[in-house]
Amino acid sequence: MKIKVEKQPKEVPSKFTGRFSEDGGLSFGDYTRIHLKKFIRENPNMPFELKPLFPESIKQRGYFEGALCPLLAFYQEGMDHRNSKHVHLVREWLKIEYNGEMVEIAGKVHRVSQSTKNKLNLGFLERVTDYIIENYAPPMEAMDPKKYKHWRDAIYPYGGPDNYIDYLVSLKILK
Repeated sequence: MKIKVEKQPKEVPSKFTGRFSEDGGLSFGDYTRIHLKKFIRENPNMPFELKPLFPESIKQRGYFEGALCPLLAFYQEGMDHRNSKHVHLVREWLKIEYNGEMVEIAGKVHRVSQSTKNKLNLGFLERVTDYIIENYAPPMEAMDPKKYKHWRDAIYPYGGPDNYIDYLVSLKILK
């Protein structure tokens, strides 16, 4: 007895990445260009989505991790902004609260955190900043990215306070 087995679906790449060129076209690497053309030939009339990527900078990530998360830990009762576990808990809570997805498991809805990679400049950082301002009303100097940059570049490397919050306390911006 023969059993008819359908062809296995071809492996589909998750995405093709490239850049817009200056002349208004698209620019891909050699490998991507070859595979994209092959995919187009094999899948005519297939709908697709084209959306821009807004990569975050390392400095923007540093501000979130080094200034905002410790600032929230500083304001939380029972937490210490110097304790990396406490700062990590704050960070995970922020991911769930402001970048979470609702998932139903066994009939019960749970909120699950998603990655914040490339999400900081798509509203996540603004939502976190708004939350801190609304709930704790810190001095605006404490929320200033330029102040954080000054501490990171001019104070910390030369023996100043080893974290941004202690720097703000030493300047009497935070009490």
